[in-house]
Amino acid sequence: MGIAVIEKTFQVLEGLARLGEPVPLVLLSVEADLPKPTAYRILQSLADLGYVAQEEGTGHYFATDRLSELAACDLHLSLKERARPLMKRLHGRFNETVNLGILEGSKVVYALVMETTQSLRWVVRPGRSDPYYCTALGRAITASLPLAQQKVLLQKTRLEPVGAKTITSKENLESILKETRRRGWAYEEEETAEGVACLAFPLALWGISKAAISLSIPTSRLTPDLRASILEEIMSLHATAPTTLKELL
Repeated sequence: MGIAVIEKTFQVLEGLARLGEPVPLVLLSVEADLPKPTAYRILQSLADLGYVAQEEGTGHYFATDRLSELAACDLHLSLKERARPLMKRLHGRFNETVNLGILEGSKVVYALVMETTQSLRWVVRPGRSDPYYCTALGRAITASLPLAQQKVLLQKTRLEPVGAKTITSKENLESILKETRRRGWAYEEEETAEGVACLAFPLALWGISKAAISLSIPTSRLTPDLRASILEEIMSLHATAPTTLKELL
C-alpha cells in the first residue's frame, strides 16, 4: 500500500511539472491519471509539507520553490569541498582538466570538473558517468577498495567496448588493478575517448572511499616529461595524506 501511495504522489508531481503552471484539480487529476479524490488527498499532504501551494483567487495548484530546492540539494558537497584543494593544486600547476569521480555501482560519476583554459581539451560535464573499468578514475577507486569488495565488483562486471582501445579481458583488468593498487595511481589511454589519456589517484588515502581525482589530457600534449611531472606531483600529494600507501595495502 505504501509503495502505491508513493507512486501516485510522483504521478501528481510529474503532472505538475509537465503542465508547468497553476492548474485546477480536475485537469491535474486527468494529467496524473488519478481519480480526483486521490489527487486531492495527495495535494493536501504535499501542501502541508510545503511542496505544493494554491494560487490565490483561483485555487489552482502549483509546485513551490521548496521542491526545486530539494532537487538542487548536493549530496556530494562535503566530498567536493575536501577534494577541491587537491584539484586546485593540480589545475594550478598543469592547467589540464581535473576531475573528481565517485563510484556508484559499476559506474564512475563525474562530480566536479575544473576545465583547462587551453584550447585543445576534452571535458565531461558533472553528472556524466562511464564504466569504471575503462577510466583511470574507476581503476584508481576500484584498486583501493577492500579486496573482498573489489572481488564482488569484478564478478559482476561485464566488459564491453566503450572506446577503440577499451580492454575486454577480465584477466587484464585484474592485472591492471593489482598494479594500480601497488603504485597508487591509475592510467588509461583512449579507452573512453579517442585522443585522450587520463592519470588518476584514489582519495582513500584521505579517508574518502569510492572517490578519486584525475587529469584528462590530450594524448598529443602528454609528453614523457609531462607524464613524469604529473606522477611526481601525485606521489607528492600521497606524501601529504594522513594515510600511507603501505597502510592502505
